[in-house]
Amino acid sequence: MIFYCFVSFVSALLLGGVPPANAQVDPLIPDPFRQVEESVRTKTSAQAVSLSEGETITDAPLPSYLSLTDDLSRFGRFADGGSDSNWYIGFNNAWIVRLPSRPPGKFVKAFIGAKIGRAKTTPNKQRPWEHTVIAGKVYMAVAQRPAFGSENSFFLAETSDIPLEVDDSIYRPGTGRAQWFWAEVPMELISDTENNYLIVWSPTRAFRDSKHAPILAAAEASGGAPEIGAWNNHSILGVPPRSENSALETPVGFKPALAVRLVPENEETVTVTAFEALSGENELLCRFSAIGRDIEQAWIEMSPDELEWSRVSTFARHSPFSLRVPRSLIGPRGSYLRAVARDAYGNEGSSATLFVLGDPSR
Repeated sequence: MIFYCFVSFVSALLLGGVPPANAQVDPLIPDPFRQVEESVRTKTSAQAVSLSEGETITDAPLPSYLSLTDDLSRFGRFADGGSDSNWYIGFNNAWIVRLPSRPPGKFVKAFIGAKIGRAKTTPNKQRPWEHTVIAGKVYMAVAQRPAFGSENSFFLAETSDIPLEVDDSIYRPGTGRAQWFWAEVPMELISDTENNYLIVWSPTRAFRDSKHAPILAAAEASGGAPEIGAWNNHSILGVPPRSENSALETPVGFKPALAVRLVPENEETVTVTAFEALSGENELLCRFSAIGRDIEQAWIEMSPDELEWSRVSTFARHSPFSLRVPRSLIGPRGSYLRAVARDAYGNEGSSATLFVLGDPSR
């Protein structure tokens, strides 16, 4: 069987080296990178043919996840459409889950995350067809007790990066399904002997109801009467509970989309190539290619001196990688730009830099 598969594979190469049906060839990738990428895909495809049923081939172990369900794709309720059922992340509204201890294994990075969607906008009074995102921030914390201090709290996301609420009558760029956002935390904050509590909330005062705040995704509870592992706290005021006595306020039946991601040792790399910035009247169109395993996010960074970099775009989560940067962000003396991508293991890669001329008259 193995010999037959090998002969079939060689025959396919002699007949033209047809790539797998799901292979995507990005015209922005230079030929050397394209050849390497196609070679890897072809080898993987050939190896997969000789596998026995149930076997898989991976270059590195997958990250491990702790959540209230073993399938993160099940978290779709409330944040992907339909009734939001007041599952908003607010100044006065936090969501808490109790997760098990960290499993055995050697992990090198830890992340806490939440799946969030339906950020809100407000119309322009002069031009009501134009909408502006209601600015705000979302934070998360992790602890072994349902009491969370500043040392356990981490910034997670801004509403400008969260998919927007869909409007049935007006098209709004940036709408879409809820997305996962992750914040890296010190490994020692994820206990391997005790439960781990996660909480998500917002310090933004405007987020006091679902008409203004983003929505947290959830999964439906399975059948039977499972042990309660999720709570809603509607009594906070911009900070998470500091005392255990007041934290676990109202048990909830649905499973909030909060999770821990544990990254094993790996040698995965991210390569960003073919970065270009096309000039427009009021903005730059930045295009690039990102090569790596499980690319999760990509963005554009800017620097006046190539020493300190800051993100100046929203996130792109899949190919084709194309992002816009307003020209108003470019300094009068010009600025350096680069593209950055990150994979599910937390590895990052960046492109070569481009210098963009500024407008000295500003």
